[in-house]
Amino acid sequence: MSEETKTPERDSSGRFIRRAAERVNALSRTGPGGEHPMGRIFFGWTESKAAGALVFWAVAAIAVLLVLLDLVIVRPERIALAGAAGFYALWGFGAFTAICLAAWPLGRLLRRDDNYYGEASGPPADIDPAIAEDKGAGKPGPDEGGA
Repeated sequence: MSEETKTPERDSSGRFIRRAAERVNALSRTGPGGEHPMGRIFFGWTESKAAGALVFWAVAAIAVLLVLLDLVIVRPERIALAGAAGFYALWGFGAFTAICLAAWPLGRLLRRDDNYYGEASGPPADIDPAIAEDKGAGKPGPDEGGA
């Protein structure tokens, strides 16, 4: 063995020590709390109590800035109403409100009853009586407190 080649270090159990590789590998392991280390690096700031208020005020500041810019920037508009200051902010808010309000009756229209698929105890009794008797339709199953 030449003098230029270093003998790699070993720990007490005889394994080779690779410090840099261990640090990089630690960034790819899920911690005991279940979160990924990179997730903690990118989104750890959201755990503070002020994170919600910070996001709210940042979005509010951006909205105010965009309305102020709308006063300064002149755009050729085909409809005179669209040239008003803050028109697009109000139009977007109105469209968002309309969609939210329309979702409630649409959800009630499309929603199914809780027992739409029948009882959870077995197959429906109205499909085939012979199968229903064999399968015990309508009777509680073993995990439902029955026999």
